[in-house]
Amino acid sequence: MKIKRMMSWTDTKGIAKHFNLNPATIRKQRSKQIKNQLPFHKIGGSIRYNVIECEKEVEAKKYAYK
Repeated sequence: MKIKRMMSWTDTKGIAKHFNLNPATIRKQRSKQIKNQLPFHKIGGSIRYNVIECEKEVEAKKYAYK
């Protein structure tokens, strides 16, 4: 169970690959604080995304990602 939790966290490249986006797009949305950006967490100076949290966010705001 512990391994599964650890795997639900990823970096910018991982989340971009998961959603079939360019990593630069993810970084740009984060730096410009775009309204519909994916939720992220800064952990020890690194940006991390919780895949499950991001999927829920995308599902809730589907219209904005089309």
